[in-house]
This record gives sequence, C-alpha cells and structure tokens, in this order.
Amino acid sequence: MKKILSLPLAVLLLAGCQTDRTALVAAPPAPAPVASVSSPADPFWPASGTFDARGRTSSWSGFRAKNVARRTLFAQQRSQDQKAIVFVGDSITEGWHTLEQDFADLGVKVVNRGIGGDTTPNLLYRLQDDVLSLHPRALVVMIGTNDLGEHTPPADIAENLRIFHQRVRAAYPKIPIAWCLVMPRKGDDAYPERIHDLNTRIAALAAADSRITICDTFSALALPDGSSKPEDFVPDRLHLNPAGYTVWRSVLHPILEGWNLAGK
Repeated sequence: MKKILSLPLAVLLLAGCQTDRTALVAAPPAPAPVASVSSPADPFWPASGTFDARGRTSSWSGFRAKNVARRTLFAQQRSQDQKAIVFVGDSITEGWHTLEQDFADLGVKVVNRGIGGDTTPNLLYRLQDDVLSLHPRALVVMIGTNDLGEHTPPADIAENLRIFHQRVRAAYPKIPIAWCLVMPRKGDDAYPERIHDLNTRIAALAAADSRITICDTFSALALPDGSSKPEDFVPDRLHLNPAGYTVWRSVLHPILEGWNLAGK
C-alpha cells in the first residue's frame, strides 16, 4: 500500500486529482525539441545545443559553468557513490550541505546529485550518467521550481517528469521514490497558483505508482497566501536556510526510515 505523508496539502492534492487522474497522467503528444541558450560546447551538453524535452534550460548566466563543475564532480565520485539513496534536483538539493549527517542514522549511504539552476530538460539529459548509473537503492526527487521561473507551463513540466519516471522505472522497477512537492517561493503573484498546479500533477503521477511516496515539502514551509515562510528561507525566499533544511528533514526522514534499507 502507498504511504503518503499525512500533511494537509498532500491529502488535498491527492483528493483533488482523483477525478481526472487519466488526463493528468496520460502521455500528451511528443514535444518539439527546445533549444538551449547558445554557449560553447562542453562534454555535459548536447552537441546540437537542443534538448528533446519541453520547456527551457536555465537562463541564469552561471548555469553552464555550474553544470560542468557539478557533473565533473559527479563523474569523479561515480564509483564510490554506488547503491546509495540518491537525492536529485536543483540548488535546493545541492545546498543541503549537512545531508550525510542528517540521515546518518539510516545506516545507508546518501549522495547529492543536485545542480543549482537545474530544470527538467537537463535533468532528463543527465539522468543516466548522474543517477541511474549509480544503481540507486532509492531516490529523493525535488525539481520544478526553476522550470516555473523560466515560465514553462506546469503541464509541460509534468510531461518531462512523466518521462523521468518512465526511465527510472525502466531501469529500476522496484526502488522506492520519495517525491518532494515543489516548495513555496516569494516572487510574482502567479507562483502560488502555478506551484499548486504543478504539485497537483506530481501527486497524480505518484498516485499511479505504489512505490512513490509524496513528501509534502510545501505545507510545512508555506504561509497562508502560498508564499514561503521568511523564517525558513534566505532573503530571496526561494532557497532554504538551516531552519528550512531542518523542516525538510522532519517531513522526509520518516519516509526514508520506513523503507528499512539498511542491510538490504
């Protein structure tokens, strides 16, 4: 039986999506390739500069250099990071600098595969090398806020996530996945509505796979208006401060502990 963390938003999202699960989960027509921002070639980028995915890669000027630095590190650590719980995502994941000590009691290695500025097109492109090649015992997924920042529609982000899920399951049909809802953020007034839309779609995707557990990383960090709690974020109200990572751990740790992966 699926385990869903008992927090208000996850319950509401799952309840709200049941009436139209097929529409949310069914595969839409194949997407047209999307061109990246022009930049010199590097070994971690399509030679054509085009990603076979919906939406955009990051428009942040420092993203290509960040991507090279992080993926070079990942390649160097690949042999030592086998059979771990793999955390994959963007800067919110990358910034969890106490990750290993925060989950040391699980008795299972945890590794960080977050890249600041990442969006779902690049996540799909690097999935095999950075995640699947590690033969993960489990995954923790946190991605999507930068796609919203690039004005990619929630439906297109959800399609990329459907493909992500499909590829993970083709390689590892049985590993557990903790799928974290997109966190609240401060910005234009459209963010709460678009985050809610995307999280509803993520919940629908999770509902179709009994080995996915939704981790409600929205409700515990949100103000009533849907924006982020200032006490849990740095001044940009997008990135977590240490208190925010403590909140994330508090809602995620029970899920990972319940998997009982030590010794398996």
